Amino acid sequence: MFKNDIIVRFNECDALGHVNNATYFTYFEEARTELFRLFNPELDTNSWNLIVASTYCDFLREVAYASKITVYTWISRLGNSSFEVEHAIQDHQKNWVARGKATLLGFDFNQKKAIPLTEEIRDALLQHTEGPENVPDLRN
Repeated sequence: MFKNDIIVRFNECDALGHVNNATYFTYFEEARTELFRLFNPELDTNSWNLIVASTYCDFLREVAYASKITVYTWISRLGNSSFEVEHAIQDHQKNWVARGKATLLGFDFNQKKAIPLTEEIRDALLQHTEGPENVPDLRN
C-alpha cells in the first residue's frame, strides 16, 4: 500500500467552502506517483507506458481548506494488461472522506495499443495489494 499526505490548498475549495469534487481525482492521481515509478522510474513522459481507462469516486464527507488528509492507494485486481487501483482518503480525525478506484492499462503509445504487464511489474504490483484497515466498501 502507498500512503500520501496532503494539505488542502485554498484553490482546491469551492464556493461552499469545501474541497471541490473534481479535486479528489487530482488527489488520487498524485497518490499514484510512486505506483507510476514501478512502470517508469524517472517519470519520463517521453517513454510513458500507462493510461487511465476509467476512474470513479465516492464522496463520503466534506473536507475543508487547510485540512491534512491521507490518501491510501493499493492494487485490488491484476489482469493481463490492466489492473485496478483503489484509493481511500482519511482526514486527520481518522474519518473516511472518499473512496475511489481507477483502472489503469499498460500501453504502447507508438503502436496505440495495450501491452501485457511484465512479470517484473506484476510482482511489484502484488507487493501493494493490502488496503488500510476498516476502509469502507466502494458503493458500486
